[in-house]
Order: sequence, then structure tokens, then C-alpha cells
Amino acid sequence: MISLRQKKGVIIGIIWSLTAWVPYYTEYLGALRQIIGIPAALGLNMELALGRGDAFVYSILLGAGLGFVFGSMVDGLKNGVKIIGLFPRRKRRLLRRGL
Repeated sequence: MISLRQKKGVIIGIIWSLTAWVPYYTEYLGALRQIIGIPAALGLNMELALGRGDAFVYSILLGAGLGFVFGSMVDGLKNGVKIIGLFPRRKRRLLRRGL
């Protein structure tokens, strides 16, 4: 089952892939083209490598996939990694009592 964080990652990935095309078609965000334009560059490379398809669609699929992977990584790190000693038990007990 897909978690809420993974769904948010897919939505953020789709938005990222749509904004990745802005530096390619306009002069806006030209300085950030290397960072923002990752899905667009990957989509263009996929179209050139496969010889068919649309780079825009490939970039949306790759952006959604990257967002899902990042969401899964954050979800796994948040649920699976425990930092011992970060929150002492005694302090948590006092906070539960309202002290």
C-alpha cells in the first residue's frame, strides 16, 4: 500500500518535472537549469536513446518515479532509524503529564 509520504513524493515529482521545462522554453530560471532541469534532461536523453516517444512524457514519468523513490527513502528512514538518546524517556513522561 502506498503511504501518504509516497503520494506526496509523486505529486512533488510531477510538479518538479513540469517546472523543469521552464528553463528550456524561456529565459526564466536559467541559472538554476542544472538543478531544476534534471527530469527534463533525463527525458530528452530517454527520447534520444529510444528513438521514439515524447521527452515531455518521459520527464513526467521520471519525475514521478524520482519523487516516489525519495518519498520511500524518507518514509523508510523516518520509520526504520531510531536515534538513541535524542529524546530522553523521562522528559517524554513529564511532557505527557503536562508538567
